[in-house]
Formats: sequence, structure tokens, C-alpha cells
Amino acid sequence: MKRKNFLVILFMSALLSGIAGLTQLAVNAAESDSIAAISAGRHHTLVLRSDGSLWAWGSNYDGQLGNDKIGWDVISNVPVRVESDTNNWKAVSAGGAPSGDSYTLALKSDGSLWAWGNNSSGQFGNGTTTSSNIPVKAGTDTSWKTISAGGSHALALKTDGSLWAWGGNSSGQLGDGTTTVKNTPFRVLTDTGWKAISAGDHHSLALKTDGSLWAWG
Repeated sequence: MKRKNFLVILFMSALLSGIAGLTQLAVNAAESDSIAAISAGRHHTLVLRSDGSLWAWGSNYDGQLGNDKIGWDVISNVPVRVESDTNNWKAVSAGGAPSGDSYTLALKSDGSLWAWGNNSSGQFGNGTTTSSNIPVKAGTDTSWKTISAGGSHALALKTDGSLWAWGGNSSGQLGDGTTTVKNTPFRVLTDTGWKAISAGDHHSLALKTDGSLWAWG
């Protein structure tokens, strides 16, 4: 039953990304329990395998597949491996704005934050607005625990339960009381009791350990 539910989720992710041609991947998934996590963006999808390798498929006009290629003519309808020296990915989140700008955030097992694709709103969190078609490291912090890539902004939790945000802020989705874009992570409030997050196109949601739900944007 668990395997059947996974296949349903996998095909739904493909449909949401507008990408076909995943029959072989589904067959492989049915034959193996090696899939650890999946994330579907606006025009691309990623799969994290239990061996720590990361795979992507779909549109690649912003380099959001992370395979050192970019362009409208390099769409992939089969999984391609995300460039990395080691197999130590532990989390992934695919993002993308309604305008079409797409990017990917990922965490490695050492707690470091990485990003690739479109960075026009500073959604990499690395202090620049320079885009990349291969993973680039955002800062030196290794205490990242959870990530969520939204339309043009990102949310993240650290191991101490603190909440952080960066990227686009046209609707106040960063939660800092302004509409100013930020290309480096900043702390949202001073609380440490956050346990879950979700970044939308222009708003953010977060859940605290006391069960209360918070929203802004």
C-alpha cells in the first residue's frame, strides 16, 4: 500500500509540473524502495534517493535542474542527476514564480544550504542575485533543518527551532514588516518554537510547537 501511494504521488507531481515521459521512472520506483523524498515546482520536479543522490526533470530555462545546462531547448523528460561531488543531499524543495522564474533549494547532510536556477530576487540566500545552473552554497551556516521554496522567496528552519526568510518581498511575505527584497537569510521574530513551514507564491505559513498556525504576506 505504501508503494502504491508513492506512485500516485509521483504521477501527480509530474502532472503538476506539466511533464510527461515518466513511465520508466515509475517502473523503477515500483521495483525499489530507494526514493526518500520528492518535490514538484512550477515547471520541474526533483527526487531525492535514499543513497543521497538528487535527480531532476522538466523545464530547464533557468537552470533549475542543476545539471550544468540551461535553455528552453534543454528540457528533460527523464531524470538527470544534479551536479554534486558527493551523494549527501538530505532535503529538497522546488520553487517558481507565476512569471516563470524557477529555482531549487536543497540541504546537504552536513546542514549546509544550496540553491540553483533563477536568483533574480535573491532566493538563493547567498547575498547575490546571480543565477546558476549548478548548485551554489549559501553562506557557511550548517544548522539548517527544513526548507520551503516559494514563488520568489524562501523559508527555512534551523535546528534550534528559529524561523528564517529571504528573497522576494513584494507582498510582505518575508514577515519583516517591509516589502524590501532580501538576498540573505534574516530571522523572523525571535521565537524558537517553529516546527513546520510552507512558502507560497506571495505568502508564508508556519506552524508552532504549541499547535498555533501563523500566516503573512
